[in-house]
Amino acid sequence: MDEEIKKEEGVSTELDQCMRERDEYLDGWRRAKADLINFKKEEAERLGALLRTGNENIIRDLITVLDSFDLGIIATGESNPAVMKGMVLIKTQLEDVLKRHGLEKIVVTKGEMFDPTKHEAIGEMGSEYPEGAVAEEVERGYVLYGKVVRAARVRVSKGETKQ
Repeated sequence: MDEEIKKEEGVSTELDQCMRERDEYLDGWRRAKADLINFKKEEAERLGALLRTGNENIIRDLITVLDSFDLGIIATGESNPAVMKGMVLIKTQLEDVLKRHGLEKIVVTKGEMFDPTKHEAIGEMGSEYPEGAVAEEVERGYVLYGKVVRAARVRVSKGETKQ
């Protein structure tokens, strides 16, 4: 009888050990699975950031093309309405493509206070706006996925002009 009890206790101990190992392996598997899921998410985010910033240089170059369109439209003026209409159409198409790839214009309003995070001061001028406010936008600025790729170039007000 004692031998049977010892055998049962041995089997019970062995069974307990097997269950502990099973739980340990199951916990390890769950941790490994969670680590893999987290790794996949981190890699997807890293790849997305890489793709967004990888296009930044090309988009910077295309911004200068947009500037050239603006200059061409101004130069054409009313002298040739058909050419001007075509240039405006092409410029609009280019702006739409760049917008789909995350490029947005920095909206500058005359009279708003100068913000060094989105404005670049290239000079001062007298105006009706208070000192330190934007008096004139000289060159448009752009943001790519929340990052300023080109600050808006502005002239800052020195305060009231005397007449």
